[in-house]
Amino acid sequence: MTDGFAGKVVLVNAAAGAGIGGALVRKLLAEGASVAISDISGKRLDRFATELRAEFGDDRVLARAGDAGDEADVEALFAAVEEWAGRLDVLINSVGLNQLDPWPNLPVDRWNLVLTASLTAHYLHARAAWPLLQRSSSPAIVNISSLASESPAPFGEVAYAAAKAGVLGLTRALATEGAPSGIRVNAVVPGLIWNERLTAGVAPEYVDAYRSKRLLGRDGEPDEVADVILFLASEAGRNVTGQAIKVGA
Repeated sequence: MTDGFAGKVVLVNAAAGAGIGGALVRKLLAEGASVAISDISGKRLDRFATELRAEFGDDRVLARAGDAGDEADVEALFAAVEEWAGRLDVLINSVGLNQLDPWPNLPVDRWNLVLTASLTAHYLHARAAWPLLQRSSSPAIVNISSLASESPAPFGEVAYAAAKAGVLGLTRALATEGAPSGIRVNAVVPGLIWNERLTAGVAPEYVDAYRSKRLLGRDGEPDEVADVILFLASEAGRNVTGQAIKVGA
């Protein structure tokens, strides 16, 4: 433990899975942060929170289930964070949803589903976090985009690619809006990041399409993305804003 985040309060959404969000939460707690976690799956979130509290202490973890794309759920989450900690220093927008639908047969309801989970959710969390971040001495937001934003696979990623490209535009706009208050806003752009559910329900040719783009010839790991997020959210990244950093691409 390096306690690089000691005394800081961080919120990570989509935090209870096997991928980037879960890896990041463990690293933040090991670095001394108090961490609020949210996820749409209450059961999965409760299991993860129980593990974290056993390892890091009850008082350093707040868990709240909810829909990251629902305005009322997001507002309730931030009210709970303020009641719990009285502050917020860092927001990590890890939430996203990729539903592969062949073009041009993409139904508008599926388009809206992906846009809500992968872009609107980032906007809702940033908006709700803003008043708390303005009171922090070292405020930061890190959004997670995707390599699909600039190089989508030809397997029905139209909605996801559009949403994740929107995350990059949102990041740059929020960096401009946040500069007068010292709120830094950056994005991480993962390529193919391995977790045990990577190939479940996804066509092998989809995975192969992303693997063919890797410059370093291997899949990325959730911990590797988490390390870059930690840099962007920490004092080490105090003069970095409006940037999009690729990992595993």
